[in-house]
Amino acid sequence: MVKKAPSKAETLETGQDDEKALLTEAYDVLQTTIGESDPKRRADIAQQALVISRNCIEAWLMLAQDAAENFEQSKEYLNQAVEAGNRLFALRMEEWKGKFWDIPETRPYMQARSAYAQILWEIGERDEAVRIFRESLELNRTDPQGIRYILLKAMLDDHRFQDAYDLIDSYDNEQSTVFLYGRLLAIFALQGDSLMSRSAFLAARRHNVFVLDYLLNVRQLPQKMPREALPGDESEAIRYTAVFQNSWDDVDGAIDYLRKQKKLRQDKDAKKKR
Repeated sequence: MVKKAPSKAETLETGQDDEKALLTEAYDVLQTTIGESDPKRRADIAQQALVISRNCIEAWLMLAQDAAENFEQSKEYLNQAVEAGNRLFALRMEEWKGKFWDIPETRPYMQARSAYAQILWEIGERDEAVRIFRESLELNRTDPQGIRYILLKAMLDDHRFQDAYDLIDSYDNEQSTVFLYGRLLAIFALQGDSLMSRSAFLAARRHNVFVLDYLLNVRQLPQKMPREALPGDESEAIRYTAVFQNSWDDVDGAIDYLRKQKKLRQDKDAKKKR
């Protein structure tokens, strides 16, 4: 009796099962790095894991952390990590799109994408970095990694103010200090003093008034950053300013605008109390 040839789907499924077995073996090798503090030893173990499976994302991430001596080497290792994820999840991209982080096995891939995009930004490949950031947000809309904040910072620093505004607008239900002050900066950069700018100022001030004093240098940033940032709290203002101060300083007239609007509101509040 002639044995029936396996179908394409059966062949693909068998190949996936084989790859899963290799990945499990590679990951078991990586587990031996737990408690290992020597970067060279960790890198050696990562290489051993990659001999077993080139799709071991965690091994590429380990090399980026422990073996890379410069941005270019980091870029190469992280690119390999992203490509490994692209291969592993190619058949599930559409099915899992929008909820990638909810599936634990995808998290190293999402971490690799974020790190890779940040490296690309640092070495000047900014259009590609923005593309990857955007794709990552499409893969995982809820974004527990905070990629949207990294992307916003990148857009503001690169004077992509309309893109920054559109990004914030796409999360229309989010009322965070980063987005409210980011929206204010983007609108001011695009329009100058306008009704929209003044409305954005009031919304940002209402959410966290402490930010203004730190951006205006009325209060000095502490040498030690607070461990956590509580919404509307001074701790949040400190951490926001530490990251975004240069974004504000780089827009002509932005700091002066904050100063004038702050005084205007203080004067109006004082009149109400009389």
